[in-house]
Amino acid sequence: MKISLKNILSLARNLWPLHPQSRKFQIYWIKRVALAGVLLLIIANLFSPARNDDIKLKIGSASPRDIHAPFDFPLVKDPALLKAQQDSAASQVLAIVYRNPEFDRKLYSDVELFLIKLFNLRQEDEYLANQVKVIQSWKLNLSRSTTDLLLTVPGLYSFQQGLKDIVHSLLEPGVLPLSDSQAKMLGSEVVLRQGQDLKRIPSSQLFTMESLPLMIKVKSQAAFPNSEPMAKALAEVASKLLEPNLAVDTSEVGSARARARESVSKYTGQVAKGEKIVSAYQKVDQPTAQKLNSLQLKLEEITIVTRRSGWNYVLTLLSRLLALGFFLGILTFYLIRFRPEVFRNFHSLLILATIILLSVLSGWLVLSRPDFPPYLLPAALGPILTSLMFDIPLGAVMAVTASLLFGVVTELSLPITVVALASGSVASFLVKGLRSRFQFIITSFFAITLASGLAIAAMEYLKLSTFQQIQHSLLMAPASAFLSIVLTLLLLPVLEAVFNTTTDYSLLEMADPDQPLLKRLSIEATGTFQHSLLVGNLAEVGAKAIGANSLQARIMGYYHDIGKLAKPDYFIENQAGVVNRHDSLAPKMSFLVVAAHVKEGLELAKKHRLPQIIKDAIAQHHGTTLSKYFYHKANLSSEGKLLEGDFRYPGPKPQSKEIGLVMLADVVEASVRSLKDRDPKRVRRMVKATIADKANELELDESNLTLHDLHMAGEAFLPVLLALFHPRIEYPEAKNGGESKNNHPQG
Repeated sequence: MKISLKNILSLARNLWPLHPQSRKFQIYWIKRVALAGVLLLIIANLFSPARNDDIKLKIGSASPRDIHAPFDFPLVKDPALLKAQQDSAASQVLAIVYRNPEFDRKLYSDVELFLIKLFNLRQEDEYLANQVKVIQSWKLNLSRSTTDLLLTVPGLYSFQQGLKDIVHSLLEPGVLPLSDSQAKMLGSEVVLRQGQDLKRIPSSQLFTMESLPLMIKVKSQAAFPNSEPMAKALAEVASKLLEPNLAVDTSEVGSARARARESVSKYTGQVAKGEKIVSAYQKVDQPTAQKLNSLQLKLEEITIVTRRSGWNYVLTLLSRLLALGFFLGILTFYLIRFRPEVFRNFHSLLILATIILLSVLSGWLVLSRPDFPPYLLPAALGPILTSLMFDIPLGAVMAVTASLLFGVVTELSLPITVVALASGSVASFLVKGLRSRFQFIITSFFAITLASGLAIAAMEYLKLSTFQQIQHSLLMAPASAFLSIVLTLLLLPVLEAVFNTTTDYSLLEMADPDQPLLKRLSIEATGTFQHSLLVGNLAEVGAKAIGANSLQARIMGYYHDIGKLAKPDYFIENQAGVVNRHDSLAPKMSFLVVAAHVKEGLELAKKHRLPQIIKDAIAQHHGTTLSKYFYHKANLSSEGKLLEGDFRYPGPKPQSKEIGLVMLADVVEASVRSLKDRDPKRVRRMVKATIADKANELELDESNLTLHDLHMAGEAFLPVLLALFHPRIEYPEAKNGGESKNNHPQG
């Protein structure tokens, strides 16, 4: 672009159409900046790394894409293997059981002391009651039956020997101050420490406080197999005298084993950056699944760390916003520089932002699923919607913007960018000229499939993919085309309803003659109906000649005069053979009746919920034109000076090329129809003069129609008018007064 003062001033006017100090200027930019900010934040959040890099695949499933290591990361061990290794390491940590010889000697001494005291007590000549009180004073809490038995049984040798054997047999291995469950936590082996001596022994050799009573009972019964009372007495005395003679620190053991578990590495290797983890459509086996799981864990770890670190998270978000904003800036610059009417219209910007969001959201639904191949991306959705709701150039720019956005959110994936650009560009150029939904579906499907298929084949060939991988990838071309078309058909009516706008496919439905208003027009105002059809056809050919929306122009022509349904008899095209009702009215009243068809048309359009563009055509197709016929008629019958404003339509003037063409078609058709001699030269002069009059009256100044456009439209009108109003041969009457029986020449 050539840089000049003129270009700079033009760009400045597009950027700042309002005075910088005005309130409207501030609101103007606040709305646009806020819209861009919200859009960028949504896109950046949708494609955050934690969501976009979800690569969990089940063993046996086929990978939808090539997956490479984005960075170096450790290979995590299989959970079962890691647990086995940790258990093995923990089992190597033995509990240390401490034995104090002094404590053992004390226990043996207590047993000997008890036996001596008992022997001496039995030798004393005391009453039994007094002896019982003495034993109770020893604080062993023996039962009365045991006390009586110890004092009265003849001889104590067997009892003494049995007690010593029980104490020795239990204290020698050792008694732990633990329950059975606590003892199991020590492991299968322990280290017995006695002084400086260490001895590794099975933990099953040791007794616990829980197992001690049972062992005492068994040994007591073995000592007195034939005397249950003596066995019970021996067991009771032994249980009162015996205490745990071993000590162990269970918390220290737990800590040591936890450290042993932690010392086992969770990793079994390293995956280098760029290493291919799995190829597209390759089945995932156990080693591959292990690598993918390791990558997923690392990505989640990075995400958590990034979010916890405020500055890192902010910088990451800003970098993504900057990249996305740069490519959205391409679309923004195009709008400012080449389509200022769209940029200034916030309603249009909302539509564009919604299309971008829907396009990105549909892409996210595909790219965020590991079981969906990335080539399934419905990249043509955004360009198709833009072309249908705006035009082809804007649709092509949307194709570029969308493909670059998809490239950013897929970590600068060249294949995705190229395929999205190819399918989106082709779709944006084809869909606008299609004239039926069936034609749209068939043409779009094959065009998008072909374009994306060629792009996919080229990208896969550059990646040195196998023939089988290329085949699998190519299957995504028709799938992507189908998905784009289905989403378009589903979303287009919603967008039209939400934003009160109209696309070509909705206009096509309005062209059906069975539409209620057209049906009424054909029956109640036949002349107006025929006039409207011709105006629509003229506007259509004119639009084609200048590159405007021909379908829109045709439908506007069909509906521009529906207001005449209110009083059809007051319009000359419907007065065949009927007295002119205006003969009895004053010129000003006649004009008011005729001009009211604009207001009546708007009311009918509102009642039948016609699109805004049709309402605009109804309101603007006369502009602020002066009704010269009634004005001059009023001048002839009035003595005073009349105001032209009383005989002008209220306007506004046409605001688009299409409505401007409807205005021209309306007046040209009426002018040519009024000619008595319709030879081609006179018709051409009338067309040129009528168009020139409208241009000179400045009625087309706001329609963006250029002088070249007016010339091209006039040339396009002529063939239609000449074909319709060509002279016909006057046929001779038959002698019998009827028509000639000869074949009529076609004219």
